[in-house]
Amino acid sequence: MEPSKDTTSTEQLRASTPPPSSLQSPETPARLKTASLPRFRTDPSLQNKRTELVGGLPKFIGEISVDDYFKHVLPPLPIHLENKVEEVCNILNQNGTYNPTTLRWKQFPQDPKDQSPDEPKVFLPLADIFKAIVQAAQQLDPQLEPNFELVVDGYVAPISERGNDSRPDGFFKITDKALSEMRKKCEVLMKKEGWEDVPRASEATHGTTNEPKKSPQLSTNTSEKPKRPPPPPVYEITAPQEFKKANFTQKFDDDIIKLMWNMSRILALDPCRRFTLGFTIEDCSFRLWVLNRGTLLRTEAFDFIKDQRNLVTVFLSFAFSSAENMGWDPTITFSHRDSENRRQYNIIVNERVYKTVKTLSDYSADNPLGRATRVWKVQDAQGNTRVLKDLWLEHDRLEEHKIYENILQDVEKSNSATPEHKEKARNAVADRLLTPLDHCRVKVSGTADDDTNLVILRGYDMNKARTVVLISPSQSNPPEKQSIGFSFSNDQDAEFITPASQDSGLQVPQRVVHNSLQETEIPNDQRYHYRIVFEEYATTIYDERNLANILKAIADVLFALRLIHFAGWVHRDISGGNLYYHKERNIGLIGDLEYAKQVDDLSHHNVRTGTPYFMASEALANKYSFSPYPITPKQPRAPLELYELHGPRKGPLGVVDPEDPPFNHNALHDIESVWWVLVYTILFNEDTAGPSQNTSARQHLMNKLFDGQLNNNSRLSFLRKPQFGTCLPSSFSSSLVPALQQYARRLTAAFAAAEMNYPIIQPLPTPQLYEDCIGAIYTEVIVGAIKNVEMVYVKIRAQDVPGSGQKRSGNHLGEPEGSQKKKSR
Repeated sequence: MEPSKDTTSTEQLRASTPPPSSLQSPETPARLKTASLPRFRTDPSLQNKRTELVGGLPKFIGEISVDDYFKHVLPPLPIHLENKVEEVCNILNQNGTYNPTTLRWKQFPQDPKDQSPDEPKVFLPLADIFKAIVQAAQQLDPQLEPNFELVVDGYVAPISERGNDSRPDGFFKITDKALSEMRKKCEVLMKKEGWEDVPRASEATHGTTNEPKKSPQLSTNTSEKPKRPPPPPVYEITAPQEFKKANFTQKFDDDIIKLMWNMSRILALDPCRRFTLGFTIEDCSFRLWVLNRGTLLRTEAFDFIKDQRNLVTVFLSFAFSSAENMGWDPTITFSHRDSENRRQYNIIVNERVYKTVKTLSDYSADNPLGRATRVWKVQDAQGNTRVLKDLWLEHDRLEEHKIYENILQDVEKSNSATPEHKEKARNAVADRLLTPLDHCRVKVSGTADDDTNLVILRGYDMNKARTVVLISPSQSNPPEKQSIGFSFSNDQDAEFITPASQDSGLQVPQRVVHNSLQETEIPNDQRYHYRIVFEEYATTIYDERNLANILKAIADVLFALRLIHFAGWVHRDISGGNLYYHKERNIGLIGDLEYAKQVDDLSHHNVRTGTPYFMASEALANKYSFSPYPITPKQPRAPLELYELHGPRKGPLGVVDPEDPPFNHNALHDIESVWWVLVYTILFNEDTAGPSQNTSARQHLMNKLFDGQLNNNSRLSFLRKPQFGTCLPSSFSSSLVPALQQYARRLTAAFAAAEMNYPIIQPLPTPQLYEDCIGAIYTEVIVGAIKNVEMVYVKIRAQDVPGSGQKRSGNHLGEPEGSQKKKSR
């Protein structure tokens, strides 16, 4: 992918978040994923962000027995401690740590609710109990070394690249040795591939904080209070805890909200995590939790003071667990900090190591449930620049490389001409799709594919879980932030803001995904961990600064869409972040096939998806809007005579309107999304040589058309009659406005023709429509008029932001003039 000329530009491959795996048709709406909204990262209020996060979580979760949690979630005990929990308990009883007569820990002579100190001090003895349990285990086997230590301190705020907005009452901190152990496989592979800068496992924790590690300086002044040790980085902690002296029955939900925040922050901030554990204590009631990208579960409560065996089992498991069993991913490890002090990683794909150079997109990861798509610009051992995407796909969703190949096969099949013509058609599309170079289902435990249910939950049967309310009363968003349905928090998908976009004012919208999970269902979206490496690195339409290049890219995109559509496929997620311009090949490219599907496939995952800024008007409304009205004139009723009722009528009172057909995304919606990309481009950019003189009018139109909401009623009327007034630079209004108006006229006529026989929809447009749309925007006159136009971003409201990505080139069949042949693979 060609880097953008503007060093502050955002380079984002759209992070994707699919719907849950429940079958559905038609496409149904849901609330926006609140953790993907721009304000989530930019809001200075931690309380507001917690509310946004919890507002996007399901109302109901699963509650399982403590025994099931021990069997399916809790890290297994090391071999040397198997079946020895009772022996550890006996040692604790003998040394006075626990009194088997009173059923109390020595450190808790009273229940928490009966103690006067504040909560951090009340529960501080938990750390002493943990140490006593570890020491008892070491009496049985002196060779045992704990990999985790318990920290109980409600005033410690673990730090990260985004600051320190998380402050759990307690957490487990991983040791340097455990982190080093996890990095050994990557080190071996890098040496095998010939990497020159192979990090040593002994340096595993270097660079994990924003400041270099320093030896603690002890004060010689005895009157001074001992200095608190520096807070650990969030990359070294897990299993956050929240404590309350009051009992569960008193409906204290604040600890649950904080726990959800702290568990989610670990998953959001550290790409090396697959899941995280946690626990809450309210008075004596102890609950264990687990959060992965598909499921949120908690246990029934047990009394941690009286139930000695359960607490000993939990602490032994946490203390001696491997990093992998506590949620770390050994196939992605910390590498170094770049010149901007950003963390970079080594990532394994099919036994090959890729080193990250720059994070292109990670906003999907802010949603605790969902795809958690992260995208990096990477280098391989030979120094080649690639793009790597890491995400959690639903178990029945095809991998992107398979969708890519299926599209190309169907493009080839759809051409009934000569074999040579079939090959040209296939190559023409392949040249405009990002090329999968490497891909894998991530394997963490031996040969098993990493899976939220089969591996992380060790095959737990979710039918055994009891449905319980997560937060009571439920935390809801205000009406203006909601749409109909249920939100399954993820893969991201509303809008987001990047550090670069905050500086530049660039608006990069995120996609939104919907599903129809019932509010009484437990979220159990079984997912597998998937990675894919793309060959090309290109410039998104968001980041491309030359207007002529953008028009060339759009023309190529429309050309490719014609072949894709006639092969029976629709993209469903066209946006400025997944359309690209490749400078070296002078070609437009299409990315992100994650939501592409065969248009007549209504079997599953038929969800309404897309980036609200670029979704077609009908897709936003979730209904067809161009059908003739009225469909069939109703026959007038014969007037009834006053006070007199005649016999049964011989004919109907009128013709009943047919039921609305289920809405289904079709080819015309993809073409409309391309049109919105162009509209967005000229509204959100200025001509450096001749900027707009009516910025207030432009801002008004931007707010009207691109508010990111699902209930935007202005877009359809604007598509029918696009009027820009005097808000654009003269170079835009003189050349592109007439072109966009012509494009819109052709498109709306095609919509009307497709829905003429409503409720029967004939969505496949004629080949002429693509030629007309290309011909409207990509002519010698237009290109000549704007070929020297260089654009700058319009600085507007920070809450309206976007994203971008990367891509490639090809050998074309009747493609727009100027395309170059693709190099042989």
